[in-house]
Amino acid sequence: MNLQYHTILGEEDLKGYFRSAVRTGNISHAYILSGETGSGKRMIAEAFAAALLCKDPLGGEACGQCESCRRFQHHSHPDLVEIIHENPNLIAVNEVREQLVNVVNIGPMEANYKVYLIEDAEKMNAAAQNAILKTIEEPPQFAVILLLTNNLDAFLPTILSRCVKLETKPVAEEVIKQHLMKYYNQTDYTAAAGAAFAQGNVGRAIELIQSEEFNEKKEKIIRLMQKLMTARDYEFEEEIKELKDDKEHIEETLNLMTIWFRDVLLYKATGSDQFLIFHSERSLIRKQSVSSSYAYLEGAFREIQNAREKLKSNVNFELTMSLMLMQLKEIQNG
Repeated sequence: MNLQYHTILGEEDLKGYFRSAVRTGNISHAYILSGETGSGKRMIAEAFAAALLCKDPLGGEACGQCESCRRFQHHSHPDLVEIIHENPNLIAVNEVREQLVNVVNIGPMEANYKVYLIEDAEKMNAAAQNAILKTIEEPPQFAVILLLTNNLDAFLPTILSRCVKLETKPVAEEVIKQHLMKYYNQTDYTAAAGAAFAQGNVGRAIELIQSEEFNEKKEKIIRLMQKLMTARDYEFEEEIKELKDDKEHIEETLNLMTIWFRDVLLYKATGSDQFLIFHSERSLIRKQSVSSSYAYLEGAFREIQNAREKLKSNVNFELTMSLMLMQLKEIQNG
């Protein structure tokens, strides 16, 4: 488990906030920490929890040397309670009651605080959220509840209004690039590509450079971009099927599409391929930049974002993808 903030890239505001909270003792009893999967929210929450449980927190963070820190690092600290659930897609009301609500008044065994950590907290159903509401409203002084999520919209308004809400931010591409080169032995080019494709998400960047499937995804996007330039209207049945088969990674696919159009826009504006992420496809990008207007590129970004928002609202997947590709084709045809 992560003990200290220096191991976390970026997120200086969040790290500063939590350090200050520990130094001053201004601790809230419930936090919602939101951010994409891989954005580092788990590491930040662990560092904050470690500091709360540390015997001698230095500068607002865990010392890393005391018995409490050693136990924390080995997942054996009695005052850190991580809520577990059997169903990977649901945190049920009985699990919340048994592991938190019914035992929250039992004081810490060793530290000054008892920390409850709920990862993927958006998976709590309405009954589970209502079950912890009273605990969040009237907690014992020693209890700190950390809710980690990638979807704030999944929470009841009553939960949101009673928690301190904090959000991770994208990490600068250059910072991620240097990290990949230093700690993952990546070349300058592969580190730059991984950082760019990750869109500020450190965890995703690490996953991408280690993924054998990533190059396959890039090739699919390249084929799709080629087809947008040449296909007749509505000839995207095969592509939609491929997207559906990999729908659990659709956010990554939409990010790749965004980066492609970003490359086209960059080449159109500068006439240079020096900073292209899809550098190996510079010939196709050059060709598309000539045939694409600035209005089309602006529309392409808008349609991809619209599709992303619809999918978050659980609109039918195939319909959303079909409409997005049709719109991309139509605005290209002018």
